[in-house]
Amino acid sequence: MPQPFDFRLTVAKPAGWHWSTPIEVFSAGTLWSGTYLNGKPVGLKLSAINENVSVSVYVQTRLTNTEEAMLLAAVKIGLGEDEDLNEFYRFAHNDKVLSIAVQDLYGMRAGRLDDLFGRVILAITLQMAPLKRSRDMMTKLLKLYGAKISFDGKEVILWPRPSAIAELDPAELRQNAKLGYRADRLVNAARYLIEHPVSLNDLRRESETDALKKVVKIPGVGPYSANLIIGQRSIPLDSWSVVIISELLLGRKPQHPRQEISAVTKALDRRWGTWGWIAFVYMMNDLPRLAPIYHLSRIT
Repeated sequence: MPQPFDFRLTVAKPAGWHWSTPIEVFSAGTLWSGTYLNGKPVGLKLSAINENVSVSVYVQTRLTNTEEAMLLAAVKIGLGEDEDLNEFYRFAHNDKVLSIAVQDLYGMRAGRLDDLFGRVILAITLQMAPLKRSRDMMTKLLKLYGAKISFDGKEVILWPRPSAIAELDPAELRQNAKLGYRADRLVNAARYLIEHPVSLNDLRRESETDALKKVVKIPGVGPYSANLIIGQRSIPLDSWSVVIISELLLGRKPQHPRQEISAVTKALDRRWGTWGWIAFVYMMNDLPRLAPIYHLSRIT
């Protein structure tokens, strides 16, 4: 990995964000996680010494050379190899708040390995719900419908495949996973992705504008959810995060948070430009340090 690079901060972010799946294991500097490769579950064990990352791969059938190259490329992108942190840090040095965050989280890369449907699940379960409830819904979904894989003495649960959700009656999801109205959205999203398959790699090859146009066609995915799924430049603000960002960067608490999302997003775009997504990742993961300095009403 290019320097600067902090393995722990990248794969086990301070805000509790997962790297590939919410049910993975990080202990003593080692991550046990997994992904799908050509539809097949793959177990991954990662550790690092400075910038050198060691990856052990666990599969039921031996990978072809092409599959091995695909997996290596995916892991590199997942670790943020393509991110120009040095240039971002030069930009952040002149931003009063960002300069604190990059000092606290030096070497953290925004990369993540989860797949498109996993991000759709994340985005839909985050809609109109406190973070604890969102995590409860995601945990139930993974335990009930995800792919459980065991390797190296650990158990990891991968995101459900669209095919595992598309065949369900939304009433089952409402009852078993407590999704409420989100159940219909998730089933319809899964059915749509089966009929219109697309991957994150496909979306990365397109401009952010074109990628967002494709993602908002997925049932249940609006502009906020689409920005969360794509994670390129645009900043995904909701009524909770818009208060935090306003207090941090604009010095005021919005009186009507939901109504001010558009205006605050435009203000951040002017301030951060192409660095919007990675700046947002640094801000949200450094809130424990920033909260007492800026007296964030929803944190302190």
